[in-house]
Amino acid sequence: MSSSDTPLARAGRRLGVAGRTASGPAFRALTAPPVARVGHRIATGAARLWGRILRGEERQVGDLTVVSGLPSWAFGRGGTTIGAVFLTKDAVTPDILEHEDVHRRQWERYGLWFIPMYVAAGADALQNRFEVEAGLELGGYLPKPRRSPDGAAGTSRG
Repeated sequence: MSSSDTPLARAGRRLGVAGRTASGPAFRALTAPPVARVGHRIATGAARLWGRILRGEERQVGDLTVVSGLPSWAFGRGGTTIGAVFLTKDAVTPDILEHEDVHRRQWERYGLWFIPMYVAAGADALQNRFEVEAGLELGGYLPKPRRSPDGAAGTSRG
C-alpha cells in the first residue's frame, strides 16, 4: 500500500472534498477569528500539557513555545507544531524554528480546522501546501541553496 493509499490519506482526501464543497459560508464560519482563536488556544494548551507530561524542556522563541527533549515517538517527523507549541527531541535550528513559526501562524488562522486541512493536503511535504508555505528548505525537506565564492546560488548536496 503506497503512502497515498493509506486509510489516513483516503480520509484526508474525503475531508478535502468536503472542505472544498463547504468552503463558502461554513468554512468561513469555522475559521472566523473568534472560532479559530478558541481552537488555537485549545491546541496550544493540549500541546503544552503533552510536553509537560513527557518532561520536555519548555522555552519561548518569539511567539513560538518550543518543547524539546521529548522522545521521538511523541511527535511526527523531526517535530510537530500544535497550536503555538513546537514539540521535538532536538530539531531547534533557527531555520526549523522559522519554518515552525509559520505553522504556528497557520494554526492561528485556521484553529482546530487546521488538522483536517493539513491531513487533506497530503503526507508528501513537497506537495502539502502548508509545508510549501512554511518553506521546504527551512523545514529540511529540500537542500538549501548555497552560494559559491563568487556569490552565485547553487544547490547544496547532503
